[in-house]
Amino acid sequence: MRSGQKLHNLKQAARTLNFLTEHEIDSYPDLESRVAEITAASTEAAAALKAAERRLAEMAVLIKDVTTCKELRPLVQEYQRAADKKQFRRKHEGTLILYEAAAKALKEQGFQKLPDLYALKNEYKQLAEQKDQMQRQYNDAKRQMQEYGIIKQNVDGILRTAPGKEQMQER
Repeated sequence: MRSGQKLHNLKQAARTLNFLTEHEIDSYPDLESRVAEITAASTEAAAALKAAERRLAEMAVLIKDVTTCKELRPLVQEYQRAADKKQFRRKHEGTLILYEAAAKALKEQGFQKLPDLYALKNEYKQLAEQKDQMQRQYNDAKRQMQEYGIIKQNVDGILRTAPGKEQMQER
């Protein structure tokens, strides 16, 4: 082993020991349990983040559908009052199709009347803020998981090489 390699290994072992001391990890089972806790927290944070992202996506579609219905309702009312519905429909077919698709989507979700757009946007904003907080928590948990993973690898490496060297010296 080169002297540069030995120096690197010694520095790595010192950093590992400092980390273990700072985090009050006294034994290998303590380290394993801490790694398991952090991994579980990271997994839980990832699941919560994905659930929030799914809900935000659903809400974005809901807000779009409600907005479409509100904006196009006057045109639909005009269509219902029109004397020549066929001609009116041909003239405004694209817009009417958009309204009908949005209204159908809302009806399929169980809405009999339009939800309050202001309340939906507020809920979306709050959920987006919660998602941002969850993202930060997930990033912290992921960083910790990587940090503890490296420390555990270092400890495993130290424990693996130590018995092998003793056996070599005995021969």
